[in-house]
Amino acid sequence: MPVRPVLGQSSASSLEDLRDHRWTLNWFPVLLMAGLLLKMCEPKAASGFKPNILLIMADDLGIGDLGCYGNDTLRTPNIDRLATEGVKLTQHLAAAPLCTPSRAAFLTGRHAFRSGMEASNGYRALQWNGGSGGLPPNETTFARILQQQGYSTGLIGKWHQGVSCVSRTDHCHHPLNHGFDYFYGMPFTLVSDCHPSRPPEVDAVLRAKLWLSTQVMALGLLSLAAGRMSGLISISWKAVLGASGLVFLFFASWYASFGFVRRWNCILMRNFEVTEQPMVLERTTHRLLKEAVSYIERNKHGPFLLFVSLLHVHIPLVSTKAFLGKSRHGLYGDNVEEMDWLVGEILKAVEENGLKNTTFTYFTSDHGGHLEARDEQGQLGGWNGIYKGGKGMGGWEGGIRVPGIFRWPGMLPAGRVSDEPTSLMDVFPTVVQLGGGQVPQDRVIDGRSLVPLLQGASERSAHEFLFHYCGNSLHAVRWHQKDSGRLWKVHYATPRFHPEGAGACYGRGICPCSGEGVTHHSPPLLFDLSRDPSEARPLSPESEPLLGAVLARVDEAVAAHLQTLPRVPQQFSIGNILWKPWLQPCCGTFPVCSCSEDGGDSRPQTPGQ
Repeated sequence: MPVRPVLGQSSASSLEDLRDHRWTLNWFPVLLMAGLLLKMCEPKAASGFKPNILLIMADDLGIGDLGCYGNDTLRTPNIDRLATEGVKLTQHLAAAPLCTPSRAAFLTGRHAFRSGMEASNGYRALQWNGGSGGLPPNETTFARILQQQGYSTGLIGKWHQGVSCVSRTDHCHHPLNHGFDYFYGMPFTLVSDCHPSRPPEVDAVLRAKLWLSTQVMALGLLSLAAGRMSGLISISWKAVLGASGLVFLFFASWYASFGFVRRWNCILMRNFEVTEQPMVLERTTHRLLKEAVSYIERNKHGPFLLFVSLLHVHIPLVSTKAFLGKSRHGLYGDNVEEMDWLVGEILKAVEENGLKNTTFTYFTSDHGGHLEARDEQGQLGGWNGIYKGGKGMGGWEGGIRVPGIFRWPGMLPAGRVSDEPTSLMDVFPTVVQLGGGQVPQDRVIDGRSLVPLLQGASERSAHEFLFHYCGNSLHAVRWHQKDSGRLWKVHYATPRFHPEGAGACYGRGICPCSGEGVTHHSPPLLFDLSRDPSEARPLSPESEPLLGAVLARVDEAVAAHLQTLPRVPQQFSIGNILWKPWLQPCCGTFPVCSCSEDGGDSRPQTPGQ
């Protein structure tokens, strides 16, 4: 028998429904507007809003050098604050363990070997401003795409992607021919040669051999002359004079470049003009800061892209007096703390111009810290934390794991930390998306947009496999097995440390990628980075039942990856690497290249400066 309703129940229910309906009608426009506003706030080209983009890259900084990555002995409050206010990536990876190829990959979103910007004959980075190698004109940088989207695009600091191809004035590799509207800084990179009292760095081994050969020839020539004078050797003075001319030509042929490394490589340019040659290191930090702040002020009505490519913390570690002797880690620590101050001043300029909430800010390093950089007083290179290896090592984590910090108040969650594998190459599609552009469809792009991961819309990286090269050699592969969450790392080749077990190649500058200094592993070494991030315990069939299946799956991925490798001109060939006087940037009339930003000619220099 049906239950009889209580008197008045139906009427009361109808009245409640009516109230609910009116509430829905009254609040529907508000809810609709809130939904539209949230949609508009999404960082997509469709929203029509284009943020300013500030990219800051340190040089040779170790991931373990920052407070926000676990260092409690160096003071880096400004970078730490950036991490607190934004998103910190703990598994952010360089595409190469050296300056030139890493930056080429960063600028283009593609492995450097796709543009010929990787080692082909032993040279692993550009050696001269006067060489003809560099980032090819047909490569597309994120600056070029954002420039097409109406952005002002500036680069302050280090370039190291080449200058010219055929003549001193063609500037085919110059930043202004790769999408930047404005450039101020070093077309090359800091090297020890930039400091008058530091030992040589550019091709130091070859230079020592050439000098030794010259001395041997000179000694032979003196012996020949002495024999002629004493009558022990029957030879004409004409022949002695001819031999002297040949020895002099040999000496002049190499000393014209190696004898003046500081003057040829350590220069400052503004756009296409050389403004200081050679540069005065003690004044460079404040000049770069002044340029960065000025660029922000000039373009505050935006949108702008500013790539601040710091000279810190590459040797020769020249810090201003305000920071000398202030850290607990010598010259290197002083330089790190000065770098943090420099970053803080740039962020202050962003905030003082009211741009903090409309600026997408990023901080990173081009690769791991330089373990082999030492002098009689101690370590001159960075600390890579718990990770094995360092600069120059394309497989070990210490050579490629770098800081990755992103801030965009109101758009990216503050304090978010992601352990997902990401790459410096991911910055290319990320900033292209934020700027309203499209990534090129006519070439392989190895990077993946980080927007979903940074926002928290996705908990997983877009990368399943990442391939780690040392020069043109594939040293390791990372497999992110998303269904299980495990992170496998396969090593096909590793450098032989010197001395054995030292963790670096002391006495060699950096570890090699091939030849006798490398061990090839068959079967490959396998690590589970999710449990062993320091790569201390290689797995065996006994300790890991899945070892065979993992190696087989990674081999399949490698085979597919190798099908994408291009045949392109090698930018590091001997012909491109060699110094060419007709390509050398020069203020004044070559070879009398000398100028100062303070006006007039620079003070007289001694030979070799």
